[in-house]
Amino acid sequence: MLPTTRLLLQSTLRRSSGAAASASASSQHDRAKTIGFIGLGAMGKEMANNLFSKTMAANPDPNVAFVIHDAFEQSITRFLTANSSLHPNRRLMTASSPAGVASLASTIVTMLPSSPEVKSVYTEEGGILTGLQNLSGPAASKTLCIDCTTLDPLVAVQTAATIKEEGNVDMIDAPVSGGVVGAAAGTLSFMVGSDSVETFKQAEPYLALMGSRAIHCGKNGNGLIAKIANNLLLGISMLGVTEAMLLGTAHGLPANVLAGIINTSTGKCWASEVNNPAPGALKGTNYSPPADRDYQGGFAARLMSKDLKLALGAASLEGVPTPLGQLTSSIYEALGTNDEFKDKDFGVAFKALSAALGREEFRQERK
Repeated sequence: MLPTTRLLLQSTLRRSSGAAASASASSQHDRAKTIGFIGLGAMGKEMANNLFSKTMAANPDPNVAFVIHDAFEQSITRFLTANSSLHPNRRLMTASSPAGVASLASTIVTMLPSSPEVKSVYTEEGGILTGLQNLSGPAASKTLCIDCTTLDPLVAVQTAATIKEEGNVDMIDAPVSGGVVGAAAGTLSFMVGSDSVETFKQAEPYLALMGSRAIHCGKNGNGLIAKIANNLLLGISMLGVTEAMLLGTAHGLPANVLAGIINTSTGKCWASEVNNPAPGALKGTNYSPPADRDYQGGFAARLMSKDLKLALGAASLEGVPTPLGQLTSSIYEALGTNDEFKDKDFGVAFKALSAALGREEFRQERK
């Protein structure tokens, strides 16, 4: 890091940390006008960027503030570096724990890896619940928690029930569709589970700053059911497109010719038209899938494996048979634990199966 950049960053950190430390005691700080964001990973940082910048651009009130927290200091540093100079006269604060965020903000958005992290951030020591329990007087304003994590629906329902027991607080599940690209562009779709229509409406303005639409799916947990049902189908359809493209190209059919036929025929789907797993399949179209970049970017195979397991778990609770889902899950579990494939787009199944074509056992099957 260049000396000038280091000095600027240190100054930013001091200013932001100082604001966080003094905000609760300052008469200028208004918890009801402060938004908190926890989880600044690949998705979270893009969502937080939009939420912060659009909030500040739309609201000139100097008491409107933003507070962030992440388990990794470098993620906080990265966010401060990217955003502090954009709105230098606005309050961008940091908190050392989820409890700290809850003490400063009445609206809290979380974007976390999965179920264990949600339980930790919300209900364990130093979590949001701890921060809420420490509030009193005027600071104890109504709190809204919006969790955008894709996690076990049962854990989400249980966590929401625990949070709501504190009183004067509500929590919804609002998992997203659209990936990192959609998060950066602010075009995400939110599938919202909320027991209360009023709470959903309260959350809508915040969701609108991070995405293009929000759908109320019913009670708490239903947003997650919608998300994992969609991803169950997505994983199955990706493997179907993979096999079809592999069949055609193995016989010498150009990938773009086959994709063009599929995408104007009955096999057309998102996995074939937008995220085709065969390199070169979408040449000449408006799409540039990860397959054309050695599967860099996109939706990681390990994350697809996680979502498929969640879907199978939810299906088992109601006795829903999932023969295709189980097969698909087993394949993505293998990809998601393979160092070569786990962090690449889930279309990498095409590359993995292509490599299998050269193995002796597959050559024997083909004779």
